[in-house]
Amino acid sequence: GNALLSRWPLGDIGHHDVSDHRFEQRGLLHVPVQWQGEEVHTIVAHFGLIHASRMRQAEKLAEYIRRCVPADRPLIVAGDFNDWCARLDPSMFAAGLQRSAVAELPRGPLTYPSRLPLFALDRVYVRGLRCTGLFVPRGPVWARMSDHLPLVAELELA
Repeated sequence: GNALLSRWPLGDIGHHDVSDHRFEQRGLLHVPVQWQGEEVHTIVAHFGLIHASRMRQAEKLAEYIRRCVPADRPLIVAGDFNDWCARLDPSMFAAGLQRSAVAELPRGPLTYPSRLPLFALDRVYVRGLRCTGLFVPRGPVWARMSDHLPLVAELELA
């Protein structure tokens, strides 16, 4: 499932189905957040396990952004993209998003599996924001919460 935790006020919560077939139910959670006097749109995503499905889901995400997120508003798209080889980046770039990264971890921090992270499957993409830090909390408490470790991005308005 998708979840968004925020210490700032939330706007209307929307769900959008991006399932590609009946065996994997996938969706987007879209929530505007009021942050420092600015409306920042957030979309939490969980993409499928099959590469072709992920590509179609990235297309659906791009179309959703064009229809539902004002072009002049900052945007965060984060979640589990199940993208083992970073093959979704060109599609996300074409949708106007930049991948949050830090110089020392260009492929992103390892988040999966939570008990012994070997893969960077979780991502944060942004528009109108700049990543100033990216980290993954570690330890047994975090590993028990999910099969993925959380990915924390520190952002500022661009």
